[in-house]
Amino acid sequence: MKNITAPLPLNLIAANEHHYNPYTTYQWPRQRVKVLHNVFVTFSGFCLNEKGLVPECHHDYPQQHDYYLNEASKYYYDVQDNPENLLMLDDDNVYLSIFHPWFNYYHWICESIFRLWLVRDKLDGMVLLLPEYYQHADFIVASLEPFGIKNVRYIPQGNSVMVRNLCLPQIKPICDAYNITHLRDVRAFYTDYVFDKKPQDVSPMDKIYISRKMAPRRQIVNEDDILPIAERNGFTIFHPEQFNFLQQVALFARAKYVIGTHGSGLTNMLFMPGGSSVLELHKDKTNELNHPSPLFWYLANGLKINYFHQLCETPGKEDYFDSDYWIDPALFQQNVRFMLKYSSVNNPLPVG
Repeated sequence: MKNITAPLPLNLIAANEHHYNPYTTYQWPRQRVKVLHNVFVTFSGFCLNEKGLVPECHHDYPQQHDYYLNEASKYYYDVQDNPENLLMLDDDNVYLSIFHPWFNYYHWICESIFRLWLVRDKLDGMVLLLPEYYQHADFIVASLEPFGIKNVRYIPQGNSVMVRNLCLPQIKPICDAYNITHLRDVRAFYTDYVFDKKPQDVSPMDKIYISRKMAPRRQIVNEDDILPIAERNGFTIFHPEQFNFLQQVALFARAKYVIGTHGSGLTNMLFMPGGSSVLELHKDKTNELNHPSPLFWYLANGLKINYFHQLCETPGKEDYFDSDYWIDPALFQQNVRFMLKYSSVNNPLPVG
């Protein structure tokens, strides 16, 4: 178990220190790679064997364990009633499972890909298991491309599989924790790919403001007041939906400044160079612990990115996943200018 300490946001004021001071240190447990036999793998990625729910297939959140077990059991009992929904993989192949019960950009890029990274030198001897709909998601297919995986077995919609030989790299026990060495290695792996092996035809953006205007939830209700401020400070308004995965890697790998709300768009900071800067806009109450999520704060620390923040109001219901934001325009302008001035005056952190 390794202790990792993250410096406080660079624009933190005394009134907001209580949101961060108790959480500056987290523990990183070593991830294991398990080779198991006779495993039931659900369409959602949970795994069951004779001992029950396999610990390496889910996060280590005790309060959510019943949900994990119920979800896995749903598929197990389904094949009892509908045996045609069970695919038997009773052969000598070793099958690899890395897909996540929560299908979205962050969890795939910052969790599933890092599970793949653990076994990157053994991929030629395994068959990757994926739900069939994954092959229609650009960020899935394109993020796998640099690995050169030769064998993929797609699981039909709603089916589960019984696997004789399963390789199961452990999912991160805690979502907002990172293996810093792997973070930097994976960043270099993807940026080298889009610069040297498959260059992307996109115009560089020095300063990026990530808009959620095209997203179905977590809108900024007063974004019309915010965009002019960003543009006056030289930021390009960026809509992730208009770029494919490899283009996004190439763009963020060259970005010096990024502003974005807490959400999938900020996942792309994984590709930003050390010494760059990020301003995260997030809710002052984002979870049951009544403090902002440290997800991207810790990610910035691991990548040696200067981290700035702004706490935002949530008009209407305060829901972690769905509530909208209201951003104080004056404070936003103050924070943007502070970030730009800080980064130009202070020596940037070393790249790497």
